[in-house]
Amino acid sequence: MGRPTETRGVILGIQDNPPPSIFQGRLELRRPWSVALFCLLTTVLLTVSFAPFNCWPLAYVALVPWAMAVGGSRDAGGVLWATVAGAIFWAGNLYWLWWITLWGYTGMVIYLTAYWWVAALLLKGAFRQRLPMWLVLPVVWTSLEYARAHVISGFPWFFLAHSQYSRTALIQISDVLGQYGVSFFVAMVNGAIVDLVTFPLFIRPEGGGPPRLSRHVLGGLGLSAAAAVAMLAYGSWRLGQQTTRPGPVIGIVQQAFPITLEGRDNSSQEILDAHLTASLAFLGSGCDLVIWPETMLPEGMNEEFLNLDEQQLTPQGQQIFEDLRQQTQNVVRLVKQLGCPLLAGGVCVRRNPNPLPGEGAWLMYNGALWFDGSQPWAGQYYAKMHLVPFGEYVPFRQTWPALYKLLRGFVPSVMSQLDPGTNPTGFELVRNDERWTVVTPICYEGVFARVCRKLVMRGRVKTADIVANLSNDGWFVWRWGDGPYHGSMEQAQHLVQSCFRAVELRTPVVRVVNTGISGSIDSCGRIVALAGGGMRTMICTTLLLDGAIGPDGRPLPGHGPKVLVDDRVSLYSLAGDVFVDAVALAGLALVAGLVLSRSRTRSKDKP
Repeated sequence: MGRPTETRGVILGIQDNPPPSIFQGRLELRRPWSVALFCLLTTVLLTVSFAPFNCWPLAYVALVPWAMAVGGSRDAGGVLWATVAGAIFWAGNLYWLWWITLWGYTGMVIYLTAYWWVAALLLKGAFRQRLPMWLVLPVVWTSLEYARAHVISGFPWFFLAHSQYSRTALIQISDVLGQYGVSFFVAMVNGAIVDLVTFPLFIRPEGGGPPRLSRHVLGGLGLSAAAAVAMLAYGSWRLGQQTTRPGPVIGIVQQAFPITLEGRDNSSQEILDAHLTASLAFLGSGCDLVIWPETMLPEGMNEEFLNLDEQQLTPQGQQIFEDLRQQTQNVVRLVKQLGCPLLAGGVCVRRNPNPLPGEGAWLMYNGALWFDGSQPWAGQYYAKMHLVPFGEYVPFRQTWPALYKLLRGFVPSVMSQLDPGTNPTGFELVRNDERWTVVTPICYEGVFARVCRKLVMRGRVKTADIVANLSNDGWFVWRWGDGPYHGSMEQAQHLVQSCFRAVELRTPVVRVVNTGISGSIDSCGRIVALAGGGMRTMICTTLLLDGAIGPDGRPLPGHGPKVLVDDRVSLYSLAGDVFVDAVALAGLALVAGLVLSRSRTRSKDKP
């Protein structure tokens, strides 16, 4: 019975007369191998925190060893090893790019590593100024995520927020702050732990008096805990709201047609026939809409191209044109059999009103085509607005033709050069007395919150009920020799992005992906139906998105045979990236402050 009293006495004694060691910083890495190991540990922890490994708790400590190495090293070795760790992280986690374009893969790794180098430099300067890491780390890391989402078209991959996609209550704050709010919180927890390890626990007041707990440590831990409670409370409130109503019954067709630098093993006719046959599984199912993935239609099924005067074509061209018209008729015939519209991906073609000499007689768009059976072709199509640099277009085509031709030589001919669309077209689905609007970010567009927001909103009015992301992950599969194709990590990483689009815009997301992971995500970011993909052999399947069973195998209340649409208009939909804009301004202020402080220090050191 005496031991608790003795323990309390020891604690009170430490508070009244603390030993000198707790007034000192406790981190100093003197050996280079210690710095290297700390940095490489972050590479491992951060990697396994993301999909498909999904060890999400590790994200809250993943940056701690890396930041400690930067702050604890005596020389530039910390920044150097922090940069090397970044290079290893990107090289390992983007491995699925190297078999598509080795040049592009190498360039991406170098470019993305530069962000880790910048972050390490800023953290090193902040450590010298003894700034609190619970504030500096999230400002720096989130600002660089924001920059990475915009520079060179943008690459919003591996944000800290993405490690938390399965923590449904936590990520509800994204409808206010965007995904950057979750990234900021995860980085703040990492920073608070760094402060706990590196700063003194107690400080001596300048005017005398008893020692008190360090504000760096106490403030970071306290604010991190408060933020966690607030986010979870907000998330619980949002999840408890009853704002959804039954939407359409949607069927998706996922096939497995890989594509390599040599092209596809299957002809466009074989691919079309496979989708036509698979779609027959929905006969009599009560579907309101059937969706195929990106680029599964033969090129040119849009009205402008099918109405060309075939007499102006060569005999061979006339035969190809007749085959295309027959293929289009087969699609329209299927739509009439199903009794519901079909939404499918394909390249749309029309004449270029301003052609370039020797090239550019035709404009080609990566499109989503809408067949409702009322016309002998697609009545509408959406043209992808945000194209992938070098994958879908080579820059400088019109502004600098000589440089364009040089760069085009590095891009395989199988990668067609496309033109960007300009109109955020939506499709109106009318069934009986109900109407819904479907918008279709194509493939890579689905990872950009700003692009999806432009599609869903018209000014301050929410005009879309469902986001249908048509994708083709056929590039990102692998096999040994002539064996079966297998999925890569890219597919799971691509999937989790849609969870944040659903929450940010309070709009359900339907993903239809060739050789990928298709499925349905509700407006709270919950994955309610999945088909194929992951780290398994590629499969072909049809799926009726009933959304009855969640990823944990338990039923989700309120979900039935219809995709649930949500009438809520989120603050993020209205205001956009206001939060991260403020964080970026804070990042610029930090840079200015560190530069000014460095200049003053150098001035004092001069004789």
